[in-house]
Amino acid sequence: MERSPLSENERRVLAQMEHALRQDRHFALRMGDQVPVQRPRRRGLPEAMGSGRGLVLLCLLSLALMITGIATAHTPVTVAFAAVWTATLALAAVWLFARSARRRRR
Repeated sequence: MERSPLSENERRVLAQMEHALRQDRHFALRMGDQVPVQRPRRRGLPEAMGSGRGLVLLCLLSLALMITGIATAHTPVTVAFAAVWTATLALAAVWLFARSARRRRR
């Protein structure tokens, strides 16, 4: 039996079909495909915050609120400082945990 070569259009359509099938993880596993399925990369917390600039800004805001609260002795400023400082510490803990988890995966 003679094989005729595929036209350019047929090769392109075949390549698109193969690509679509490789993206279907369940299909690839059923077919025993050894080619790893490429997943879209999601941005984690460390990447979304860059090099921690958001954390630095929250620290500076906390410092400004602390100084203002001490200087003026206004309760709302002190409460705002407590809220911002708590959020800063929580975000720093999550950011550091996510960063260390990402380094362990490498």
